[in-house]
Amino acid sequence: MSDIKDLKGMVNTAPSGEFPNWVEPGRKFDSEKPKMYLLPPKATVEVAKVLTFGAAKYDEENWRKLEDAQKRYSGGALRHIFSHLDGELEDPETNLSHLAHAICCLMFKLELELETDGEAHKEEELRKLIEGEHRESYNSLEPYRYGIVKPKTDY
Repeated sequence: MSDIKDLKGMVNTAPSGEFPNWVEPGRKFDSEKPKMYLLPPKATVEVAKVLTFGAAKYDEENWRKLEDAQKRYSGGALRHIFSHLDGELEDPETNLSHLAHAICCLMFKLELELETDGEAHKEEELRKLIEGEHRESYNSLEPYRYGIVKPKTDY
């Protein structure tokens, strides 16, 4: 058996009960990127349904062309929220959640607010936001590298 020092920083990839297969762990420089998996999936799908309906009714970028958009999307969001509070869960025109409609309005408001000088973020700026600086995520490496977690040796 190899000395424990030889296994430091390594991960056993063998299925349970099989002879260990020690390999160096993979690396991904994503420690400071937004954790997109935190978005609630069912709610996100409902919002996408509202966006799909709107894109078919108007066009995909129509929401950007609205005059006085901030006030009008505030009004729209509030109307959907008030309808929901009154017990009407679905919008009668779309049969989709009033809350999903309100979220769309609020997302439009936020997107417009985040735009620089009235222009949409360039693709490069969005990529920087999503990817962040390329810094290594130590979540999986640190425990092994510094001996906090010792690889199992009693096979």
